[in-house]
Formats: sequence, C-alpha cells, structure tokens
Amino acid sequence: MMESERLRWLRKNQSKLRVGKYHNLNEYNSNGETHGSNTSKRVVLPSSYVGSRRYMDQLYFDGMAICSYVGFPDIFITFTCNPNWPEIQRLLGSVHLKASDRPDIISRVFKMKFDELLSDLTKKSLLGKVLAYMYTIEFQKRGLPHAHILIFLHPSNKYPTPSDIDRIISAEIPDQDTNEELYNLVKTHMIHGPCGFANRSSPCMKDGKCSKYFPKQFQPETIVDQDGFLVYKRRDNGHTVLKNGIQVDNRNVIPYNTKLLTKYQAHINMEWCNQSTSIKYLFKYINKGYDRIIAAIVPNDDGTSNQPQNIDEIKQYIDCRYVSPSEASWRIFSFPIHGRKPALERLYFHCEGQNSVYYTDFDRINTLEKPSVTESMFTSWFEANCKYPETQNLTYSKFVSKFVYVKKKREWKPRQKGYTIGRLIWVPPTTGELYYLRFMLTHVKGPRSYNDIKTMNNVKYDTFRDACFAMGFIGDDREFIAANHKIKLKIGTPIMLLRNIDQPEG
Repeated sequence: MMESERLRWLRKNQSKLRVGKYHNLNEYNSNGETHGSNTSKRVVLPSSYVGSRRYMDQLYFDGMAICSYVGFPDIFITFTCNPNWPEIQRLLGSVHLKASDRPDIISRVFKMKFDELLSDLTKKSLLGKVLAYMYTIEFQKRGLPHAHILIFLHPSNKYPTPSDIDRIISAEIPDQDTNEELYNLVKTHMIHGPCGFANRSSPCMKDGKCSKYFPKQFQPETIVDQDGFLVYKRRDNGHTVLKNGIQVDNRNVIPYNTKLLTKYQAHINMEWCNQSTSIKYLFKYINKGYDRIIAAIVPNDDGTSNQPQNIDEIKQYIDCRYVSPSEASWRIFSFPIHGRKPALERLYFHCEGQNSVYYTDFDRINTLEKPSVTESMFTSWFEANCKYPETQNLTYSKFVSKFVYVKKKREWKPRQKGYTIGRLIWVPPTTGELYYLRFMLTHVKGPRSYNDIKTMNNVKYDTFRDACFAMGFIGDDREFIAANHKIKLKIGTPIMLLRNIDQPEG
C-alpha cells in the first residue's frame, strides 16, 4: 500500500512536473509560447525512486566508478537469513508460530545480523583493511532476505596467491572428529543440492544439468585458470556428509569462510573475485533488480511501425512485480536496500544553454528571466576554476574529492572533511556533442568556460568533436568501414545502428 501510494503520487504529478532545455524554452518564449503545458517532455519514473530501472542502472555505473578508483573488488559474499536463528525462534516458540508468519521479526533480526557482519568486515577488518564496499539486499520468493556484498581490500591486505586464498576460503568438508561444530554447520548451510544424477528433481536442474555446475570436480590444490577464475581446492579425502538421504563429498561444498560461518551460523558464501573485465557481470548481477512472477505475450515490434509507442514506466515497474512479506516489512521499516562506501557524486554536465529547467504546467516561460535559471552545478564548476588556483590540476571527476557543492548558494566550496568519488554520468554516442563533451571532460583540467574545453594547444575548435580529433582521443573510421564491408549483414546491422561513425568515408 505504501509503495502504491508513492507511485500514485508520481503518476498524478506527471502532468505538473516538467523538464526542458534552457535554449528550447527560450525559443518558445520568443515565438509567443508562454505556458509550460505547451512544451517539453514529461518526467516519468526517476532514478531517485528506489528500485526503478533508472535507479538500478545508476547503481551499476556507480559500482564501475568505484572500481575505476580503487581497483577490482576482491571478495564477494552472499549472506542469507537463517530462520532458525535463536533470536528468531525465541520470539516465535512461545506462540507456536513459524518464521514465515512474522516477516517483521525476520527483517529486524536479519538487519541486526547484517549490520554486525558489515562492521566485522569494514571496521574490525576481519579480512583486512577495506578501502570500499558495496551491498544490495534481495528477497527470495520464499521470503528470506539475503545480502550480496562486494569488498575492495587495501593493496597491503589482498590475497594474491592460491595459498593466500586458502587461508580465508574453504570448499571442503571439515574433519568431524576434530571440529564437529564446523562439520555440522557446513552440513546444514553450505552443501549444494544434492543434485545431478543423485537427484534429478532438484530445483537447480535444467536440461538434465545443474545450473550452478555442481557437483564440481575434485581438485588437489587451489589454482587460477587461464580465464582468471579461481578453482578451489576440493581434495578426494574421504570426508562426506549425509544430505537428504544422499551421501555427498567435497564436490558439493559451497565456498565459505570458517570464522564467518562459525559466528553467524547461516548460509554465507564467500568467493574470490575474478580480476578481469568480467567484473562488469558481477556489478550487473548485484544490481539486477526485483523478481517477477509471470510473463506476458506481446505483439512483436519489428521497428517498421510509424505508430507512436506509449511508454508507461510506472506500469512497467508494477507489472509482474512480486513483493514478499519480508521485503514489504523491510521497506516499511525504511531499511536500506543498497549501500556503499566511499560516497559517490554523480556529475551531470550539458552543452552550452542545454541545462535543464524544471517547471510546472502553470508556470510562465518568462521564468527564464530569473538569473539563477542559467546556473547549474556544471557551470558553477567553471566559476570555481576561476576562483581557486588549485583546481587547475583537477579534472571534473577529481574535482569533487577536493570541493563540495552548496546547493543553496549554487557554488562550490573547498571540502573540509570526508572523501567523495566523482562520476561523470554516462551518455550514448548518439547524443552527439554531449558525448564528445564527456570525452573531453575526462582529460581537460581546470577549464573556465566551454571555449577552454574546446581549446587545445592554443587552437580553439568549433565543436567538442573536432577537439576530440585534435587530441587524438578518436580517429577516423577507415579501418572500421573496411571491416564493415567484409562482414555479413547480420553483424553489420547492429554496427550501423550505433550511428556513431566519427569520420564517414565515401
């Protein structure tokens, strides 16, 4: 109900809130169009709404920005709520209820456990000094919450070799005689399946195979394969457990950390992160969004229709959405769904006269006469570069680590405390000059105007695109075009759809 009310408010206010480009509104004003209802586009489901598609996309780009500053993440942890925790059972036992009957208790206890885990990792440095972390909370359809956590370790505390990794991650069944407590915990929480030939009806089975690739192969020692993925040590040492009436060995063990499993007594999978570009998949995985429960058959759009397509992002968000009782409780308690450290500032930018102006249907366009209309965080950056000499060695994204934006005064001030990472928002190549402006902003330091960004070696270029060519950031497309002539149409079509050829050749 609460979420429905928030979405209803957004829908009812769609006709009021408008956003337009300053120079477009100026043209409307010159042509006699004086009312906001006649111009511009409507705001739909914004990135500020938790869980929206834009919100999840922004989290992905935020993760990649943190990765570019501190390096690849080192540890990936999945922590799942255990409904048999004593804290939960103590509250349910006296009234003879199941954990699923009290999602509020599930949410509160898991939140406390998760906070303690995060403290162990980041403040108590259980795995080493942490430079950065990210997490997201998700909910299974059966109602149990779980957390995905990415840990970025300090260079002096990394685990570069297989023997180092073996000190913090195990994928084996412990000896029952020497450590019975850990043996029982692994048996209860860290055994996959059983599946495969032993149990073809397991939920993980697809097309006759386990979708999680269990059981694994025996492995005498931990190695890193040619693709950079870790293959954990799983010795054929005779250690087994009886799970659902089936005897299983080390090949079915989910990797875990001994200390964390012993303390939290729940499913707590720990993985070493692949140190390669496949890390993009990991960031997409933890920001994939919510579950849906049904599918719809819709007419195929082959792109040839000229009929306008009505896109309702609020409806798209609601359709097929499944909200478990635990998730509903979590949201009612206003517990965070995502978190990260250090802080990150999303840096918006625009071409000259293209800054966004927000107004309602009933505002008159002569609001453009207000001096503040032409000001933005981006143009205030130019002013700060004129005022503070130390900015001459800083790009826009590095600038925010030293300065903070004061919205009320619309100006940048030197940062007194804290640390923030800056991220230029992503724009596609099809945006033209805006795309090339972003290119330049990743290199140019301390510009005082748009012309400064276009000026290279005392030569002022007419466009940002020309400046990019002059700096060698982009080249001509002769090789691209030659390759395009040789490949089949099936491959060529998506390449042409990019519409970002820099220097078309005849």
